[in-house]
Amino acid sequence: MMMPFLNASGRGAALVVLAVLAGCAGQSTEFHRYTLPLADQRAATAEPGVSLPDSAPTVAVSSVRLADYLDGQGVVYQTSDIEVNEAQANLWADSLSAQLTRSLQRTLGDQLKDHRVLGETLAGDRADTGVRVTLSRFQGRYDGMAVLAGQYQLRDAGGSLLYQQPFEIERPLDDDGYPALVRTLAQGWENVGEQIAHEITRQEQMASSTGAYSRSSARSVPATTP
Repeated sequence: MMMPFLNASGRGAALVVLAVLAGCAGQSTEFHRYTLPLADQRAATAEPGVSLPDSAPTVAVSSVRLADYLDGQGVVYQTSDIEVNEAQANLWADSLSAQLTRSLQRTLGDQLKDHRVLGETLAGDRADTGVRVTLSRFQGRYDGMAVLAGQYQLRDAGGSLLYQQPFEIERPLDDDGYPALVRTLAQGWENVGEQIAHEITRQEQMASSTGAYSRSSARSVPATTP
């Protein structure tokens, strides 16, 4: 059964009623399966990759880690300030973690065109920057909002922590129903990827500036004689 996300005034009660109805025995169930649309659109329309020099920095993206209640087949929606439900007939077409990881790689690749953006396994020990993301919320909410929350980490080539930042994004749904929810969640996730790409660039600029200052300082120190 398709869950209609109604206008905020009647949405909370409708979600609870529909959640109950969806579980009623004896009803035939129509299943709907969803993928994150922005990632799929890029995959279908991507231009041939540009060859990068061997010196191009490599970004390694670890698999996105999910809170346990998000790591199921059903799309999650929040029916009150303390209750969440996993939909029984509106399902992710593939592992949510895998979809999020692929989408993040594509967003970073779009934003960091002079970088190699690879999965952690493919990157191996060649990564200059490692990206790790944990999601604690990725769901619809009773007031008509799509909600994402979690934190990301950037790590250097040796695995040491460079930067850690929590994030929380709330976006209103443009329409009723699960398709609108999935699209809105995907837009929020793309925004997270853009934030991460911006921070990677900032960290690289800081490292470059520090290195240039160190080299300049070294040249300006007069030689001493014993």
